[in-house]
Amino acid sequence: MSDLGRPYISVIIPAFNEATRIVPTLREVVGFLQEKPYRWEVIVVDDGSTDGTARIVDEWSKSNPAVKLERAPHRGKGWAVRRGMLSAAGANRFMCDADLAMPISGLDQFLAQMKRGYDVVIGSREIEGARRFDEPSYRHLMGRVFNWATRVCALRGFQDTQCGFKCLSEQSAKQLFELQTTPGFGFDIEILYLAQKKGLRVLEMPIDWRHQPQGKVRPGIDSVLMLRDMIRVRWNDVRGVYDRPPRD
Repeated sequence: MSDLGRPYISVIIPAFNEATRIVPTLREVVGFLQEKPYRWEVIVVDDGSTDGTARIVDEWSKSNPAVKLERAPHRGKGWAVRRGMLSAAGANRFMCDADLAMPISGLDQFLAQMKRGYDVVIGSREIEGARRFDEPSYRHLMGRVFNWATRVCALRGFQDTQCGFKCLSEQSAKQLFELQTTPGFGFDIEILYLAQKKGLRVLEMPIDWRHQPQGKVRPGIDSVLMLRDMIRVRWNDVRGVYDRPPRD
């Protein structure tokens, strides 16, 4: 049980043009959380959507006061997650993709591991025990090639850096996301790189994950951009960017 003053868990959902599925996602997430004994909040960060996502969430949240809308100019998923993590009030902060490729019931496993003293728990589609459903073979192959490049260029020790489900303690979220510089999809690598650099306890945990055909990642263009971001992370470290006081 959490104290009476703030949520035990904040669920952060970055959303860009998710008008067709944000309400079903909110229904599932809120329905799950309403059965729990702890206080909670859901923060949808609208990343400058042009399809009415923000309006839909705003209307829907009027009857659900624990659901909050954060409006942000369009800068990318990484910046939307950063905004949600730093505006959240929860003792634990859970990043959740709007497509719910992992059933929200998996949150219980994340929180159980956080109770064991981990600072960061990341969902993995690759380590032993993980199960993937309906994913095209070419997407899986591209993911493995990208992970190989990640381990060579920037970050070792993880089989899946890009899964969109991650949980951080309040202190870890503030420490890492205040230092974040990557606005796009490559932000996961930067956050995990920083977690290793700061000596935080990180657990990679297997999850069940189902491929969603309407995903926002563009396999060719975004893979190149993420590789660029990966190199920038190493260059930032060489220049001492991550040793400076956090930026606003």
